[in-house]
Amino acid sequence: MPMYNVFFQPVKTLIPMKEMAAKALNRLGIRNLRDLVFYKPTSYNISDISSDFTKIRDGILIQAEVTIEAIDRPLSRRSPIKIYTSNDTGSLVLVFFNKIPPFIYSKIRVGNKCIVSGRVQRFDGFYQITHPDFIFKQTLSAPVQPVYPLTYGIVNKQLYGYIMDGIKILETAINARISFKKFDDENEKIYIENLLFEIKKLHLIGAPSDSSEIDRSIEESLAKLAEKELFAGQVALAKLKRKELIVKGRSFPVSEKIKQQVLNKLGFQLTEAQEEAIREIESNQASNHQMMRLLQGDVGSGKTLVALLLMINVAASGAQSALMVPTDLLSMQHFAFFKQALDGTSINPAVLTGKSTAKERRLIQAGLESGEIDILIGTHALFQSTVEYKDLGFVVIDEQHRFGVEQRLELIAKASHPDVLVMTATPIPRSLTLTMFGDMSVSHVRTKPKNRLPIITTIISGTKKPALIESLQKKLTLGEKIYWVCPLIDQNDKSLEKDEGSSRTGVAKAGSDAGSDAAYASVVERFAELNAAYPGLASMLHGKMKSAEKDEIMQKFKNGEIKILVATTVIEVGIDVPDATLIIIENAEKFGLAQLHQLRGRVGRGELQSHSMLMYNHKRLSNTSKKRLEIMRKSNDGFYISEQDLLLRGGGEILGTKQSGEPDFFFADLGRDLKILIQANKSAANAEFSEFVEFQTQLFARDREELAQSG
Repeated sequence: MPMYNVFFQPVKTLIPMKEMAAKALNRLGIRNLRDLVFYKPTSYNISDISSDFTKIRDGILIQAEVTIEAIDRPLSRRSPIKIYTSNDTGSLVLVFFNKIPPFIYSKIRVGNKCIVSGRVQRFDGFYQITHPDFIFKQTLSAPVQPVYPLTYGIVNKQLYGYIMDGIKILETAINARISFKKFDDENEKIYIENLLFEIKKLHLIGAPSDSSEIDRSIEESLAKLAEKELFAGQVALAKLKRKELIVKGRSFPVSEKIKQQVLNKLGFQLTEAQEEAIREIESNQASNHQMMRLLQGDVGSGKTLVALLLMINVAASGAQSALMVPTDLLSMQHFAFFKQALDGTSINPAVLTGKSTAKERRLIQAGLESGEIDILIGTHALFQSTVEYKDLGFVVIDEQHRFGVEQRLELIAKASHPDVLVMTATPIPRSLTLTMFGDMSVSHVRTKPKNRLPIITTIISGTKKPALIESLQKKLTLGEKIYWVCPLIDQNDKSLEKDEGSSRTGVAKAGSDAGSDAAYASVVERFAELNAAYPGLASMLHGKMKSAEKDEIMQKFKNGEIKILVATTVIEVGIDVPDATLIIIENAEKFGLAQLHQLRGRVGRGELQSHSMLMYNHKRLSNTSKKRLEIMRKSNDGFYISEQDLLLRGGGEILGTKQSGEPDFFFADLGRDLKILIQANKSAANAEFSEFVEFQTQLFARDREELAQSG
């Protein structure tokens, strides 16, 4: 929309700045004017802007106009640089222990006047400010100053100045219609004026000096901007959904006879939730429009069986299906299940992984091209350029958040408008479902098979570990199996250091002395302890092992040659051992709710009563960790747990990785703004698409190119 191009103009072409500053802005994700004025402060400072030094008190924030009297540059780098300043009411020393930023240093000259701000301290009989901010424009001197997230190469006052410049440019463009045509629609004019008003409020332009009023003003501004942002996102998804409704697809009628044959062979009775999900998805399959559907199921709810029964419909129509899963181990597990279930039918499954030999790949490729293979199961190997299908009609993506967007699209591109089913065992809160999958229809499998008993979860202190190890004998005597999960591979594992504070906080880093009662538990250490207690019954599993070794250990665990498996979170996804009835998660305070729930789901997969024990280290247990463990103790419902996770963490990493496509908002917080999101979803469903509505979707899209490709 040309008239709004000012929002997307590069910052460095609009505002004079040096290359160092431009690079710093780029590191902060600020590339254009939109990014700049949308850059959200995290807090604010209220300063006394009186220049009367007779009223200064130790510890207060001030802004004062001063004259530079002298600059003391010591020869030793260990000594601070001191700048002596004064005005008519007294003197002030400015202290720098580090190098003075170049853009400030170039403007500091004896005799120059400037405005400085910072927190005053009394030292050696003088008032001083350590590492003050310099204000070189009178217009940037205000009693209330926003505080922004920073990077090296830029300081807060400098960034604030750029944002003020950006707002002025935007305001001028709006008022003078430099980049805009005359507003034909009054609603459009009101929208733009309100947007500018809320941006100015966000950056505290004309803010009140009372902190409670400032907080209320910021909250109001964020809510108004979040409303605009969420509406724009929902409109973009609604547009995609409408587009998908008119895309011609394949029609796959229900093949009831083969489905019933498979269920009888397996001896399975579908739950009501499975039957409902199958009915919903089969209605899509039978239509001649492309299906794009999300299937959410809790851990152990039987999503894989649902997927198999749907693939039978596709095979009965003469087309092929592809099931993409995140690990080789899961591929082999699914293949074994499919092969058993489909034995005696004319449907032929195959498996392709990164470990498949060249000969196996050739045979599989020949089977795909001839149509002999009806269902192909595998990892990312499924979308390699060398893999060609005769007639791919159905794509199923399991644990979708573990694949990048590009990987998913590459597999879908193997066919012309195939039906697509995305499955996840990480229950997604309603707000994330609306923002991530708003263009898809959604089915749920909330209940588990009737023979499954709820897992009993207990929270215990790490001090009880010796007694717990001794008590494992009862489980082993009954022939049951045990998982013991540790966060580290060994005590040299540094993978958790990024989560830790320095030793000055009293928190030991990962990899600290194994004897320390604040050290994280490691697989190697715990295996040695359990193997000593139960010789020959324990083994260990972690991500640094070769795939073949991991597969062998898992097979021995399933077969009963191993009774205790000490592992990292490598066991988190999909491993099915029905007679494993106890999982102990050590340092449970370290894990998030979604991960704890996934790990707990490794047990409770058979008819026996299962238990989960969440062992915590009291030296690491924060209030938030306590809340997480209590939520796990009280509930087995993954959907409830995911909602609580969102409330605890805001719209953060519910699904774990950035490549998941998780929404990244300027202003919205999905934990806070669910009501706004629901209203935005309703409004977007009835929205008329126009050039101005298209502009709104672009304005709030983090990646405009991605938006263009999607719609």
